[in-house]
Amino acid sequence: MASLLIHINFFLFLAVFTVALTRNRNFNTVLVGLTYMAPLIPHVGPLAALGLGPEITERFLLVSYVNLIFGTIEIVVFVLTVEPGDTPFDKEHLKQLFGHTLPIVVALVGLSFLGRANAASVTALEFTLIAILFICGSVLRVVAIYQIGSVAFKFDIVFRQEQRLKTDQLYGLVRHPSYTAMMVVVLSYAVIAHSFVWGAVGIVTAWAGFQYRIHHEETALTEKFGEEYQVFRARTGMWLPRFTQRKI
Repeated sequence: MASLLIHINFFLFLAVFTVALTRNRNFNTVLVGLTYMAPLIPHVGPLAALGLGPEITERFLLVSYVNLIFGTIEIVVFVLTVEPGDTPFDKEHLKQLFGHTLPIVVALVGLSFLGRANAASVTALEFTLIAILFICGSVLRVVAIYQIGSVAFKFDIVFRQEQRLKTDQLYGLVRHPSYTAMMVVVLSYAVIAHSFVWGAVGIVTAWAGFQYRIHHEETALTEKFGEEYQVFRARTGMWLPRFTQRKI
């Protein structure tokens, strides 16, 4: 039964990915799709020789579900928000690709494959923790992206003419709620991996990618919005709410 569900989840995501490519065939859609589809590939045929673990393990099934659900969320977001001019493949794009995106991709894919290869049973406590982290992170991610809108949410650090600085709702509490949400999801992947060392490596790798992005994004926002952004930055936390304002 578990094997059947793994196959079903793979083909469901493949269908989503295919439809997404017909709607918005861009580099970001392809990258996001492959990131979440790779760990969904059933463990059959030549793949069985790779020693990635039997596909009927509970953790493989968990990996299958979280990648199907969160991968679908991410691919829909990028199809709806990315415009052709957002991916210029210039020096700045490549810096973000290697400094921000690839570390997160490596963390997600690495933790996924570690999880699907681990035959350890999932305890009730682990399952509860995974479910809470994954659901909270996924919901927060969707809400944060919805609140900032397609005008401001982008793969590359570019500004559209009509873009304004978002300083209310979740963004009135933290400057980067969508990144906080992603890190919560990464924590759920780390728990599935069932390895303290490699889970910590995955978390730090993803965090480093986001920190790289935040540094360059906040530099660009300061140049774009000036004092308005400086005031906003002083009263809000980067990852978590701040209860005392910082002097500027």
